[in-house]
Amino acid sequence: MAISTSRSFGKRNKTITQQIIEEITSSIREGEISPGEKLPSEKELRERFAVGRSSIREALHALVALGILESHAGKGYYVRDSYELPIDNSVLFDLVVEEEDFFDMVELREILEKKIGVMAIQRATGEDIKRVKLAVKEMEEAQDRGEELINYTTQVHVELARATHNSMAVRVMELLLPLIVSKAKEAHIPPEKDCREHKRLARAFVVGDTSKMKKEVSSHLDYLRERFTEVHGEGTQGGS
Repeated sequence: MAISTSRSFGKRNKTITQQIIEEITSSIREGEISPGEKLPSEKELRERFAVGRSSIREALHALVALGILESHAGKGYYVRDSYELPIDNSVLFDLVVEEEDFFDMVELREILEKKIGVMAIQRATGEDIKRVKLAVKEMEEAQDRGEELINYTTQVHVELARATHNSMAVRVMELLLPLIVSKAKEAHIPPEKDCREHKRLARAFVVGDTSKMKKEVSSHLDYLRERFTEVHGEGTQGGS
């Protein structure tokens, strides 16, 4: 398996993370990496692209949230057996690491996730509940191992969207999450707090409490806003 690096890498008017995303998706599109195949390790990717760890991790996290890659605890990143590459990903990937729209995106996500949470409760099957519980269990285990939680917390949101049995809800969440994730990481949320927030979301779903679900969505995203503002200063929020 090989990931090619174009000659223009590092020279285009895009961030390094955006370029890494495009290089990896291009390798998948061209068949250099097959469904189910493991990507090179983070160390190998850093050496191949000659970039730092944070750029590689931002790119991998975005691709996981997009549903193109999946993370196997302790094993690395794999191309999903079933995935969809955007026909034209340029607009999406240009937004992945932008800061200006952070609070607008969080506001939009709050509207969507409240509706998604209610739909999930109303439509969930036993299998959906099992998948959400499994996502929470994997998140807790990752916390115990001291791993970064972003892939696991993202999976909780994706599983809730899948429980709606609405394909567009899933797709919209998969598209929005990397836009939030790339900057949410900069909020430096304590792992125990992050885990607790997502456990509360999942618990509201499992017990079927729609009022609680909407309250937990607002609480979770309010905290994200507060942390981001604390870390980056009051000026980041603008007029949102």
